[in-house]
Amino acid sequence: MDGLAWAMAAHIIALGVWSAALVLLAGLYALAPSLQERAEVQRHRVMCRYVFVILASPAAVLAILTGSVLVLLLGVEGSWLLAKLAVVALMALYHTYCGHLLDSQGMESRRSRPRRRHPILIGLPLVLISMILFLVLAKPDVVFEYEVTPKPASHRDEGSAQQREIQTTGAYGSEWVIQTG
Repeated sequence: MDGLAWAMAAHIIALGVWSAALVLLAGLYALAPSLQERAEVQRHRVMCRYVFVILASPAAVLAILTGSVLVLLLGVEGSWLLAKLAVVALMALYHTYCGHLLDSQGMESRRSRPRRRHPILIGLPLVLISMILFLVLAKPDVVFEYEVTPKPASHRDEGSAQQREIQTTGAYGSEWVIQTG
């Protein structure tokens, strides 16, 4: 296997581990134990810290690095890539939010209200992961504002030496003729 194949395999594996770890973290946070059982709360904190520090964070760094290497090696371009990078940035922000939840774990007093269960914690990473998969596999043409605004008449793309291509129909089908003018 060449370097491109290794980078692609590392990116897919790292993205899979990162995605699975974020969904697992979301499930752990949504199903947090009550504050009555101190041993169970401590066990839950250790599980959350393990998933975040040992699985999610290294996989996130590796997925972002290998993704950057793939963009450089393949010379990928297109508006779908910008949309995918925006969704990856949202996924990284969600990852940061999970780290914030990890830091604030166990800060509640015994007299405080029981924590609400957050079903959106599980839904958000699933939506982000699905959006990334759709953008990568379908590669849709995403229209951004800079593509919609018309260019001034002085900035027409006429090519070098004012060349134009005209499609003509000949005896053997369509032919392209380049005219200078």
